Amino acid sequence: MAREVLFEKYINECEKEPLSFCGQGNPNADILIIGQESTDTSEDALIQNIKRCRNKKERDAPRPIDSKNKTWANYQYILDEIYCRNSEYIDKWDFEKFAFTTELSSTPRKQSNYKEARPFINERLVLFKNSMFIQDFPVIILACGGYIKNDDKVREIDNTFHVEFCREYGSKESKNRFWTHIDKKDFRKLVIHTRQFSNGISKDLIKEMASVIRDHLEHLRKLGLIG
Repeated sequence: MAREVLFEKYINECEKEPLSFCGQGNPNADILIIGQESTDTSEDALIQNIKRCRNKKERDAPRPIDSKNKTWANYQYILDEIYCRNSEYIDKWDFEKFAFTTELSSTPRKQSNYKEARPFINERLVLFKNSMFIQDFPVIILACGGYIKNDDKVREIDNTFHVEFCREYGSKESKNRFWTHIDKKDFRKLVIHTRQFSNGISKDLIKEMASVIRDHLEHLRKLGLIG
């Protein structure tokens, strides 16, 4: 089924009561980035987000550069690394040409509060698990740290995205690590779990992550599975 059709179904799912944050960027991209939490989930903001998703012209509009937004800066950086681009001199960030982004939690906070966000996270995980649009991306980056878990007791990543743990990258003593997961029944899907992109993430980690993603996409491209 065409991604645009799946995207329209996803928008309708997000529009149902209670309103849920949809996201932004290119729904036809090969990469989905799921961050930790959105910055504004007032009813008006959610309605405007739905409208923007339905308006291709607005979706495609590049974002003004905001030096204070470290998350967007790092999104730009990893996508430049994946696609071997140099966007140093662009006037506006254009990372949304190359990815669709959404959030795991619908409770924006100046300081993360996992306990209070947990009920909203549970709802989002069900939405993501059942959404054919979300599941259709060849690469999913879970840039949301401990807000989603895969440990001895809970396998939220495996259960939500139909994958299994593959490999850990980075030193165990470092906070700069990431974990890869593959759908063993459908090798086209790569899921990466790592920390938030808002602060503290190293350039070396981003480069290594980008290399893994680039190799995965190049392999799919050689097989004619993506354009």
